[in-house]
Amino acid sequence: MEPDKLLAGDTLHSNEPEMQFMIDSAVPASDDPDMPSLTFRVVVLGTVFTCALAFTNAYYWFRSNPIALGIPVVQLLSLPAGWALAQVLPRRQFQTFGKQWTMNPGAFSIKEHVLISVFANASTSTVYALELIVVRKFWIGTPLAFGAGVLMSLTSQLIGYSFSGMFHRILVEPSAMVWPSTLVDVSLFRTLQAMMTDKHGLAREMRQRQRLFWIALAASFAWYFVPGWFFPTLTMLPLLCFAAPNNVVAQQLGDGYNGLGMLALTLDWSTISSSYTGSPLATPWFAACNLFAGFAIFMWVITPIAYYANAWDARSLPIYTSNLFAANGSVYDIEAVLRDGRLDPELYEEYGPVRMSTQFLIMYGLCFMGITCLLSHVALNHGKDLWRTLRAAIAELRSGRSYRRSGADRESIAYEHSGYARVPGLWYVGLFVATLAMGLGACQGFGLLPWWGFLLAIALAALLTVPVGLIEAVSNFQYGLGVITELIAAFIWPGEPTFNAAFKMFGYITMRQTLQLTRDQKLGRYMRVPPRHVFAAQVAGTVAAALVQLGVAAWLMHSVPDICTDAGAPFTCRKARLFYATTTIWGVLGPQRQFAGRYAALYWLFLAGAALPVPVWLLRRRFPRSMWRLVSLPVVLTLPGYFPNMPTHNAAMFTLCCFVFNHILLHRRPAWWQRYNFVLTAALDAGLAVSGIIGYFALQHVRVNWWGTQDHCPLSSRALDQRVVPGT
Repeated sequence: MEPDKLLAGDTLHSNEPEMQFMIDSAVPASDDPDMPSLTFRVVVLGTVFTCALAFTNAYYWFRSNPIALGIPVVQLLSLPAGWALAQVLPRRQFQTFGKQWTMNPGAFSIKEHVLISVFANASTSTVYALELIVVRKFWIGTPLAFGAGVLMSLTSQLIGYSFSGMFHRILVEPSAMVWPSTLVDVSLFRTLQAMMTDKHGLAREMRQRQRLFWIALAASFAWYFVPGWFFPTLTMLPLLCFAAPNNVVAQQLGDGYNGLGMLALTLDWSTISSSYTGSPLATPWFAACNLFAGFAIFMWVITPIAYYANAWDARSLPIYTSNLFAANGSVYDIEAVLRDGRLDPELYEEYGPVRMSTQFLIMYGLCFMGITCLLSHVALNHGKDLWRTLRAAIAELRSGRSYRRSGADRESIAYEHSGYARVPGLWYVGLFVATLAMGLGACQGFGLLPWWGFLLAIALAALLTVPVGLIEAVSNFQYGLGVITELIAAFIWPGEPTFNAAFKMFGYITMRQTLQLTRDQKLGRYMRVPPRHVFAAQVAGTVAAALVQLGVAAWLMHSVPDICTDAGAPFTCRKARLFYATTTIWGVLGPQRQFAGRYAALYWLFLAGAALPVPVWLLRRRFPRSMWRLVSLPVVLTLPGYFPNMPTHNAAMFTLCCFVFNHILLHRRPAWWQRYNFVLTAALDAGLAVSGIIGYFALQHVRVNWWGTQDHCPLSSRALDQRVVPGT
């Protein structure tokens, strides 16, 4: 079976010419196999940037206002650093283990630039094990040893490489697997590298791209200071709240933070291109349509109908909140039902069950529906082809013959003709065995999970990687499955919060890490970087980032007085507190109590999700050229799963920008779009990242009080039938 035909006929690829146009507009058409790639400069700069970002992100993870330094910072700073090393390092040849190498192979290449970013990408987020380490130290159970943290971190982070290698032919090699966000990185690398080239007389088109890049970057950098610090109202312009300042219903519908975000606008690029949605300029238009359809149906239709119809006594609670409530409408006090970190049945009976807002319940229902919908969708559309591809891969491993395919696109042909050696399967197998042993050792030695529970979590991660990856590779959105792992663990081990957290870490975070690694591998493929060099950079960066972050955590927890308490401000550990609350709800109360009684009907959505793709699949087969070919239910269900954490006014503005750039301009001005679209979004994101970092350090203590900094929807967080003030 040819991977390029793997998804033929699927709804996600009905716009395949446009997807190929997106690739051709960003990916270079040629390659220089002799260009330096994995060099001494990459090792030095990759290690420096990885450790610097890992230290900074771990340090601020503990603070009340955490920031995260992202990969744009590395992309911008590593280029001049690499250029400087190319000027000063000696060019002497060295002999090590029979191989010649040099510190300075010449001009700093674009492949080195890419590898440094891949190296450092492992440090842009904190390791998930850190949350469990903090919770065990301060709130639940006994503190974990440093060695346990190392084993947990390396296992959950590294075992994903095995899966990314296992599914490489499905999620990376086919041209249909676009991974749109990588195209933005490709454009940024090419634009920045062109500015540092030694050649003169750059093409007029490239000069125009550079000019647009720097203008857009400067504008984005300067503008973010306005909504970010001095005029926050521009981040959300709630028209309904302005029109009805004393109307609770209008503010519940119009607030983008505590309401449904109707007629709420924004002039803030960080809201339009947020961490929840990514850049609208890098998202295919058909995917944005599916996303917005799901958002509008569940957020603007079902939620208000259920709320104002008083389903589950909804009107006694706020319409949009992640808080949990007691029977009288006050915030649920988890500590009131715990004794020694475990649920006390007598205290629970006395205090009463948990209540959730209508939208929170809908989110959980969509998570239940989404997992079975995803599996059903993939089985209907890709089941036979996935099985054939898997059999072909196994046959190749047995025979040792190289895999070839016909009818490939320009990008695939150019990559295969480059002659780069693949990563041997034994590398992935060896890494899998080593990390599996570390994981079993951590679980057994430190009581994190029974051995069979760890294996079940790993099997679940492997099972979900392909269906979730297929959706993300073409839509730019990853379906969140953390709730499912929490639900499974809560049923298997009720009253065991540590088991619940560990199962989520190995079952969900492993899958998420796998897809991040797969995305980097696709970036390396686009930029013609040898696969073995990408693999080496990923493994080294992951190990370095995990060790540095664990070291920072250990240092802070032992040196900061009253850390993770209000008295320890600003080191209040807000993220760890949220993780503690979630772990307590699932691991202590469990779904048997949380979704019993009035909420038990939500379990029927598992069955509904499995059946939902069937009529769409039949309609697409019956009417192959109708609108049904563009409908993808897993994508439709993706965005509502981010609520109630995601601001609700993001979706409409995100979709509007995607419509302008990836529909109108793509069709009416294709030449302009091809030259400038990805350069523009890369510049806007990079300017925003730099502005956010500088502003955080320079203006974090600046307080401005005027109309533009006020809350214009103060009634949105109230319940319609107010009993007590939420939060009391």
